[in-house]
Amino acid sequence: MLYWTIKSLFAERASVGAAAVGIALALLLALYLDAVFRGEAGQLVAFIEKTPGDVWVLQKGVENLHMTQSTLTENAVVAIKQVDGVARVTRYIYRASTVGEPGMERMAYVVGIPDDPVLRGRWETATGWSVAQMGEAILPEPMLRSLDLEVGGTVRIGDQNYVIGGVSRGTFSMANPLIFINERDARKQFEVGDGTNVLLVERSPDVTPEMLAARIVSETDDVRALVRSDLVDNDFQLALEMGGALIGMMSLIGTTVAALIIIFTAYAFISDRTAELAVAKALGAPRWQLILSAALQTGVVAAIGAILAFVATGPMDYVLTAWFPDVAVDFSSFAAFRLGAATFIVAELASIVPAYYVLRVDPALVFRA
Repeated sequence: MLYWTIKSLFAERASVGAAAVGIALALLLALYLDAVFRGEAGQLVAFIEKTPGDVWVLQKGVENLHMTQSTLTENAVVAIKQVDGVARVTRYIYRASTVGEPGMERMAYVVGIPDDPVLRGRWETATGWSVAQMGEAILPEPMLRSLDLEVGGTVRIGDQNYVIGGVSRGTFSMANPLIFINERDARKQFEVGDGTNVLLVERSPDVTPEMLAARIVSETDDVRALVRSDLVDNDFQLALEMGGALIGMMSLIGTTVAALIIIFTAYAFISDRTAELAVAKALGAPRWQLILSAALQTGVVAAIGAILAFVATGPMDYVLTAWFPDVAVDFSSFAAFRLGAATFIVAELASIVPAYYVLRVDPALVFRA
């Protein structure tokens, strides 16, 4: 029976191939949406990943930079400097603001880069992004195009105009791009006298980032200290959760469409071989072999479709990056495997339909024929 099933699948290569391609397209739709949100999330955490520092200190109760606002008082900054193991602290202003002329504004995060030349030089070397001078703003390249601006022109941030001093790459998100200005401009823009929004702490060699974060929390008041990896994870997951419902819905639609394609293909396959199945039942083929035949058919079609979808993510990533450079995409192998596995499981559950049809084939058809 197993040999007959495999031989029959090879005989219907066109039907199996068409069904597998349909499944792959359904899965790619869900994978693409997941890749877009992952790409966007990667752009959001770029500032955290590249900015030099071992421990990020935020206001107590704040776990991430994105979609929150942190405020640290001058007293908190002074107290953190006195914690054993702290080698250097750097203040950053990090606030949300509108960008663009009235009626054409969009939201962005504005980062005030420290005015100290040494710190600015270290930051520029570590990130590869340009440093804004007084009165300048550094915008992501895609944002310049979307606002029809160019280097040397002016851009409105909040209610202030800035000269566009350069562009940054890897900092553009369709939801909230990053804009860099001088710290003194940022303090004036957002009316921050002393204190800061975010404090980056560098450690001395005798302590680990985890140890230093724990010390800062225990020895100071009203602060939350996070090592870089934890803050990256928090912001990355928050960005994914913002699209979690949509990604889940598209994944469900993709697996449902794949299941329907599988059921239809298996049903058509079995309908064309009703007489052969009748012969098998008349010759005493066990029920489990007939059920296994139906499960194998659906499983093979689902597996081929999932493999095609996985293989297609590479070329699709290249094409999308070339054609739509403003949209960051990041295809996840784990997400592809998870969706493929879900599709295979759904396919095997869907094989109940053709299996039921197989079991109902009347062996008397052999004699009537």
